[in-house]
Amino acid sequence: MISTEARGDIAVVRLDRPERRNALVPEQMQALVETLRRVGPACAAVVLTASGPTFCPGADLKWLTSFGDPALGVAELVAVHHLAIATLLELPVPLIAAINGAVAGGGLGLALAADYRLAATSASFTAAYFRLGLTLDGGSSLFLARTIGAARTMELLLTNRRVLADEALALGLVNEVVDDAELLERATAFAAGLLRVPAATLLSTRHLLDLNGIRNQLQLESVAIRTAAKQPYFRAALAAFLDSQVRPAPAVGD
Repeated sequence: MISTEARGDIAVVRLDRPERRNALVPEQMQALVETLRRVGPACAAVVLTASGPTFCPGADLKWLTSFGDPALGVAELVAVHHLAIATLLELPVPLIAAINGAVAGGGLGLALAADYRLAATSASFTAAYFRLGLTLDGGSSLFLARTIGAARTMELLLTNRRVLADEALALGLVNEVVDDAELLERATAFAAGLLRVPAATLLSTRHLLDLNGIRNQLQLESVAIRTAAKQPYFRAALAAFLDSQVRPAPAVGD
């Protein structure tokens, strides 16, 4: 579910569940946490990317429907997803996101938690939450609001429109747009060229830039999304999704 590759002293960490388009399940997020804790202290920087043409479309809806009460699945997934976000933010080395394709729902938090973000030209960003009657999670309520503003964040939620790579660059969601074939090379080259700073300096600086308090926000998000998942709208939206399912690997953001 998670694979790693060393490129010199850069650790490339991949979401590696391409048969489900890297859609989120708890085991995958737990594996990500364990991998980051293992490789983070031993490398100069981490590049987070994914296998296949999709970065992460959010929660695996097929997995959620395996629960008699899918709200229980949401609660289980959010807990470990938020642990993964916190672990990304606690890395003692710079975190670079190489966003190789579509991102939606909970995948936004994984991408936006990075210190620097590169997007492939094929990348796109979709909020996806309101389609299921859910609130934001994975830190996205804070990451999006401080990057593009509350009004634009609400627009993306209400319209559920896709933001393509060039617009994401203009909005400040990503720092660079790179040809798909060059994405990983550029990401690792950028990571290799970064200043080597003490872990305490990096972590303190992240804390200084975190003006609204991401850990408190993760707790607020957890309560909000678990409450939303208990509403009849969410169960009905999941059922409607299954009724209209036409592709083999559905997930939030399809």
